[in-house]
Amino acid sequence: MTTIWGASQGTGGSYADQPRAPQRAARHPPPVDIRPMSRPLPQRPILRLLLASALLLPPAGCSDSSMADLDEASADAQSEAADEPAADSATSSTDDTPAANRSVAGGRDAARETLVVLAPLAVGPIRDEVVVSSKVEARTVVTIFPKLSNLPVTSVRVDEGDHVSAGQVLMTLYDTELSLSEQTAKARLAETSKEVERARHKLKEAEHRISKAERQAQKMRADLARFEGLVADGLVNMQEVADLRLQAETADDDLQLERYAHEDLALAAELADIRTTQAQIDWQRSKSDLSQATVVSPVDGVIASRDVDVGELSATASAAFRVVDLSEPILNLRVPQDALRRLAPGQRVEVSSVTDPGGRYEGTVRTVNPVLDQLTGTVRVIVDLVPQPGLVPGLFCEARIITAARDAALLVDKRAVLYDDDQPVFFALSESGDSVEKVAFEAGASTTKSIEVLARTDGAELPHDLQVVVVGQESLKDGARVKVRETAY
Repeated sequence: MTTIWGASQGTGGSYADQPRAPQRAARHPPPVDIRPMSRPLPQRPILRLLLASALLLPPAGCSDSSMADLDEASADAQSEAADEPAADSATSSTDDTPAANRSVAGGRDAARETLVVLAPLAVGPIRDEVVVSSKVEARTVVTIFPKLSNLPVTSVRVDEGDHVSAGQVLMTLYDTELSLSEQTAKARLAETSKEVERARHKLKEAEHRISKAERQAQKMRADLARFEGLVADGLVNMQEVADLRLQAETADDDLQLERYAHEDLALAAELADIRTTQAQIDWQRSKSDLSQATVVSPVDGVIASRDVDVGELSATASAAFRVVDLSEPILNLRVPQDALRRLAPGQRVEVSSVTDPGGRYEGTVRTVNPVLDQLTGTVRVIVDLVPQPGLVPGLFCEARIITAARDAALLVDKRAVLYDDDQPVFFALSESGDSVEKVAFEAGASTTKSIEVLARTDGAELPHDLQVVVVGQESLKDGARVKVRETAY
């Protein structure tokens, strides 16, 4: 029988003792008999070494210490293979399980145990936070525009960075013509006011004359009635009655004329009042224009920008100053919509400067706008900050809105948590100590190192002293066998 090792059947010579075939025959070797051999293939130490090394490769997620243990096991296997005599390659075919096959099977069983590192669950404080980055702003920012156009700037009394108070003069405009207009309007107002006084005096005199005419007319009518009664008794003649009637009619006409005159005087007084009102308006306008030639700050603050110089012409469309009130710093945050249900006014906010590690500030949520911004998918949150040195508009900060805080929460190391279709899980060491259990849980608040465990999703009790896998869990399955390398605390 021909073997795949190339030795002849009748001799015990090696392959090197056989005569070489011609080069042409080497390209077309004779067919090899692949029928089952009467004895197993010789087991070579190098083959056993390769198989043991392949089976002892570490699973994904093993730590450096685990790799060191596996290297040690590989070295032991190599040493064992080197110590075996070469004669073992010719073992008897009567043995059902060759020694090499038994060694490979043992290495495969050992490789099924994954080296892991454990850490216990912990009980401690945790906070639920919403972290957003933003820039500090001033609650009150006033941009000042001149209210008069085409007037030369005569003086600028402040510069950028100056602290100003409400009512302080910032700049002045040329006001000579405005002053003359104001004086003219004031004089016109005085004149019309005198006209009103004269008209009202005449109106009072007319009212007095009307009253006198009414009394005279009443007296004449009374005398006429009395004389007409005496005519029947023959005490007065008809001529006297006729004369008295004419006097009564004349008194009535005089009364009517006085009333007409009163109406004319009342109309004149009303026109005088209108002219006075118009003169008052003109004077107030001139006075306002004159006052607007002096530009003042409406609030306390700091001059953030100055965009005007002496000699320039004023323009109502161009800003001259920008005043910032530093006493009320705020944060205008844009918070993702999924955090809206956790936000409420009055929540404490911790603020830290991104550029200055020592910059720590505090604030309070003032308003939460429930209207969602359709473009960004965020809601607006205004935070009032406590004024402190260094807290200036434009400072880039990281704000932590504390939405909840618990002093005794069950925490799991964040390294142990995996996600199975968005479901957080971790692997816990079983009671036997040589296998793991896959635990799905409901997550609460989280930090950079821990995640709060609210409860198991299956409702089972979760012991606080449970050991979880923090290294080597990526390749594990529920019920997998493990070997504990170390326990991290």
